[in-house]
Amino acid sequence: MSKEIIWQPSEDLIKNSKLSKFLNFCEVKTYEELEKKSLTNPGWFWDQVIKFSELKFYHPYSEIMDESKGVPWTRWCINGKTNIVLNCIDRHKDKDFFKETFIFSEREDGKESSITYEQFEKKISKIGNTLKINGFKKGDVIALYMPQFIETYIAYFAILKIGCVVLPLFSGYGSKAVIERLNIAKAKGIFTVDKTFRKAKEIRMFDLIKKDLDQVETLEKIFLLGKDKGKKIFNWENFENVSDNLKTEEMSAEDPAIIHFTSGTTGKPKGCVYTHIGLVAKMAFDEGVLADFKQSDIHLCMADMGWMVGSKSATIASSHGAKMVIAEGVPDFPDKIRFWKLIEKYKVSWTELSPALIRNQMLIDKKIFENLDLNSLRIICTGGEPWTEKPWRWLFEFIGKSKVPIMNSAGGTEVSGSILHCCLLRPFKVGSFNAPIPGMSADIVDQNGKKVSINQTGELVMRKSSIGLTKSLWNDDKRYIENYWEVIKGFWVHGDLASRDKDGHWYLHGRSDDTIKVSGKRIGPSELESVIIKSGKAKEVAAVGVPDEKKGSKIILSVVLIDDDKNLKETVFSDLIIKDLGKSFMPDKIIFLKDLPKTRNMKIMRRVIKSCLINEDPGDLSALLNPESVEEIKKHAI
Repeated sequence: MSKEIIWQPSEDLIKNSKLSKFLNFCEVKTYEELEKKSLTNPGWFWDQVIKFSELKFYHPYSEIMDESKGVPWTRWCINGKTNIVLNCIDRHKDKDFFKETFIFSEREDGKESSITYEQFEKKISKIGNTLKINGFKKGDVIALYMPQFIETYIAYFAILKIGCVVLPLFSGYGSKAVIERLNIAKAKGIFTVDKTFRKAKEIRMFDLIKKDLDQVETLEKIFLLGKDKGKKIFNWENFENVSDNLKTEEMSAEDPAIIHFTSGTTGKPKGCVYTHIGLVAKMAFDEGVLADFKQSDIHLCMADMGWMVGSKSATIASSHGAKMVIAEGVPDFPDKIRFWKLIEKYKVSWTELSPALIRNQMLIDKKIFENLDLNSLRIICTGGEPWTEKPWRWLFEFIGKSKVPIMNSAGGTEVSGSILHCCLLRPFKVGSFNAPIPGMSADIVDQNGKKVSINQTGELVMRKSSIGLTKSLWNDDKRYIENYWEVIKGFWVHGDLASRDKDGHWYLHGRSDDTIKVSGKRIGPSELESVIIKSGKAKEVAAVGVPDEKKGSKIILSVVLIDDDKNLKETVFSDLIIKDLGKSFMPDKIIFLKDLPKTRNMKIMRRVIKSCLINEDPGDLSALLNPESVEEIKKHAI
């Protein structure tokens, strides 16, 4: 990718940014000074974030940070009492905007609805009271298996309000995946809906799971937005008969609040645990300070609540007292440019999206965009996977008119946010992260834990814990240590390959478990893939390495063409790889496919592709958007 400076912050932006105000608050002169101070004293840093963001506590913490049990078991805000709901809803009650809209919602058929903060608070109190009446108490796990409806957010915050632990589940999961996660978490309740729509197809969500719920021995109650009746079922309309007066439960700052499952390389799901202070504090800095989110912003992100980005979106908007837009379905149906029309309609100023969405949108005829007014956009945040140059430039130049900064971020479920991000006080390069996040002690090291040189690829690590880091894995301390803290002794190993250039810009090169090693030379999949995408002939591409006795790995490229050109030869792409990367990385095989296996948030599952090519069990496929793609890949097994 190009390494030249492509965007510079204006003096006005720098002056009015929340980051500049935060630096003044901390009494430091530069971002570099903030980075250094946070590395030597992370407790000081997070204490400043909490105070600057005016996060509330029922009882103040006596100590910000305690590492006495070892870095992996770092504790935060010792003896502090708080609740996510206190910081996302309750603290706004005396503000004028409490009577204003909190959520704008659109169903796939275009039906609109909305709810104010005041109405929302009453709704979550009704549901919280109902949960208590039904015997739910502090620490009980209650799952959320729902699409992007207002009711989903009401249930989410109601569970948290009474001190229960919310378990958001991907709304695209089949029964097996839902039941497995309910059993791992020992869930006592579940909120779900009778149906939702996706690309005009009716999906009967409750019907998918109801016959198998008996397999969850701990499950006591099903809260249903729908008409089904049953012994364990409590229907949504009955919440209206309950009091809307309820005090928010006082929780220890480190009490579990949210469980988000993420897939491991073995396919077995891992339950990441967020606390009542961790997620709110992390969002206060990552998105509030660094990405400049303000109370006046209108937020849009079409991520499913079952993924970390769902909890992230709910927290960003509500903790700032801002407005947010949610939408049932997908960004490109029933209109190819539905996502951008939502931005125009609701005057969205701050949005988050994935590179995968842009790869698809850039193929649409530009004439369709002609009459769109996207002038409300001031910040675009991106994440989920590394960028290639062509889609990034399309987003920056065509959508953002080379004015709107693209705030690239990298992190994941385990850290409840980002390790790398972008800083509005620094210039941007294509697809880079121009700043490690203070308080995350980020570095790049080799397999021996030695810091790598400029432009050398290594493992992205953290040297310390962070306030938003998962509190172990749900009921699995052993795996937490083995998977993250013992890969390279003394570091949290995140699983991403990264490099840093001479100007201090960081880049990702794919997952380290996706790294391809050919005759002793290592390369990340994104480097290979970006060459193919740049050709303008491929819509999507996935590079994987399969075992080879002579070279260590063979390079296999799976390519989805923009046009189904049957005369196109593999050598077209092989020659491009040789030209850009050298003969050492010439692909051993190129496969042309109709589709690549992806999650609903459009992340390409290279792990699945590799397993299919070498005739191994691909593991948990429950999160796949298009499971039919797997069978096509198996036909090309080596």
